Amino acid sequence: MGKHHKNTLRRIKLVCDIVQRHYEPGNYAKSYYRVWQRYVNPVYPMSYHTLIKYINTPLGELREAGEDDKQQLKLFKDD
Repeated sequence: MGKHHKNTLRRIKLVCDIVQRHYEPGNYAKSYYRVWQRYVNPVYPMSYHTLIKYINTPLGELREAGEDDKQQLKLFKDD
């Protein structure tokens, strides 16, 4: 998977959080498809194939999204 934009990485993280809350291995009623159908698709409209791509996104890319750009100047000081 190629490089993602910052907002796409944030959306992937939010979707993965929803899946982790509701997915239960071995339980068909709580399979990836059912979680996508009941919880993910109403909030973040996407195909099932996109959900599987999001789940398989390496964690390193998601961690990079949380870090601030060190070269970016800040408008206000954090106190």
